[in-house]
Amino acid sequence: MKQRFCNLFLLFTITILFSGELIAQAKFSEGYEAAHSGNYKKAVKIWIPLAEKGDASAQYTVGWMYESGQGVKKDLKKAIHWYLKSAQQEYKAAQYVLATLYEKGTGIEQDSSKALSYYLLAAEQGDATSQYQVGNYYQYGIGTKKNNKQSIVWYQKAAEQGHVNAQIDLGYLYQSGETLEIDYKKALDWYQSAAHQDNPVAQYQLAYMHENGLGTQQDYAKAIQLYKQSANNNYSQAAYKLGQIYEAGNVDGVDYKKAITWYRLAALKGNTDAQFQLGQLSEMGRGTPKSIQRAIDWYTQASRRDHAEAYYRLAKIYENGTTQYTRNIHPNLQKAFKNYQYASSLNYPLAHAKLAYFYENGIFTKVDKEAAILLYQKSSQKWAKKRLFKLVTHARCLKTATTLLFSEKLSCANRTLLREKIKLQQIKVISEDDKSLTDTYFTAAITKGSSELTIRYTEDNEFSQATYTFVGRNNPSLIITVKNKLIETYGQPSYSQGNELQGEASFQWRLKDNIILRVFRLWPDTTTFVEYSQAEFFQ
Repeated sequence: MKQRFCNLFLLFTITILFSGELIAQAKFSEGYEAAHSGNYKKAVKIWIPLAEKGDASAQYTVGWMYESGQGVKKDLKKAIHWYLKSAQQEYKAAQYVLATLYEKGTGIEQDSSKALSYYLLAAEQGDATSQYQVGNYYQYGIGTKKNNKQSIVWYQKAAEQGHVNAQIDLGYLYQSGETLEIDYKKALDWYQSAAHQDNPVAQYQLAYMHENGLGTQQDYAKAIQLYKQSANNNYSQAAYKLGQIYEAGNVDGVDYKKAITWYRLAALKGNTDAQFQLGQLSEMGRGTPKSIQRAIDWYTQASRRDHAEAYYRLAKIYENGTTQYTRNIHPNLQKAFKNYQYASSLNYPLAHAKLAYFYENGIFTKVDKEAAILLYQKSSQKWAKKRLFKLVTHARCLKTATTLLFSEKLSCANRTLLREKIKLQQIKVISEDDKSLTDTYFTAAITKGSSELTIRYTEDNEFSQATYTFVGRNNPSLIITVKNKLIETYGQPSYSQGNELQGEASFQWRLKDNIILRVFRLWPDTTTFVEYSQAEFFQ
């Protein structure tokens, strides 16, 4: 009942203000008394005949009753009907309401041009809110061509009537130089006017002006005072700013505890930057006991409101785990992958490369080199550019490479790929040492006649050479047997040296993808070797 009284009191107050004169008709007053007592149906019955007789204020009031559903069944079409009747009689309250309905498309087809026309009608009658809206429409080109000059005219009219948002917007335009020549003094004056109305945004902007000496002498104490007024007036950005000031030590040195107090005030009002900063301070143990769990809680709160860096920090924590806390976090690559995904989707630069690495290596996702390339292309990090070059080069290589080793294209192979394929073949490892440039395997069980395979890599772990060893045991014809087997696959060698029956001998092929294939024999030992080499590493 109390809420209904407030609504009706507000309605009556608006009616008086917009009409510009006290409504003398006894019937209207009788309707108001009925509504005041909660008898809305009686009020509507009294007001409708007045509206039908052409009373503009009654038409507006009946429209409002139909729009709100008080005393009658809610009916937007009837509400608009009565608002139109009232607006045609230049009743500015009705003109303003029609503008908002056209603006939002409520009960009527959305039409920004018509919204502007009704705002203009009310604005020309001196309605400050409509004047401000007209300024916005011209400023942003809504329902009309953008017209900076006209937007300033209407902002000025609204601001001079004390419209606080118009005052703030004018202050910003004078401060930023957008559409107006920079004039810090005028910006300061308009912010001051709005701040006098206890507006927290204006107090914040005014604090910024004093902090940086714009339009006035620099006064840090005044700035802090205004930031506190704004923060205590529920403006979270001001509380966050105070947290930054105390964290940076701009007031009597660093004070993490005060910083946390202000960050917390901002964070509890949903300020994601403050939530993120609290996460960092908890992670580092500044002004509060070190706690990775509390840090995760704050980062999570920030991430739920799409704070990209918060997602990234969560991903880093889950990727590497922690060791320096009382309660540590074990690595969780699945969570790391998901958080890198979210951070990258919000275009956080560092996340692109990390997500690309996960796609490149199939970490908790399918290997997707194309996705990795696209993500690496978005990154400016040196290591990412290096990975991009390798991936692009590898993709080009795959189009031309033909020589296979364990079904892997040798020209494009690296240590990781070959080790995976060798493991699938269940080949016995003789030596796999990451500190060495060579890996050695026992191959007698898979390649007839051979004893071992030695694979050499570059310092970047790219394939350079693979050598099979076939033990001769005084068998000079072994090289002929091996050579003939290779001829079946690759045709006649392009180069030969020595006598295949006696002494050192070698035969060489240059394959289609520029791999150099060579079979050669030592002497007097008749051990024979088959060697695949990248052309640039062939000796």
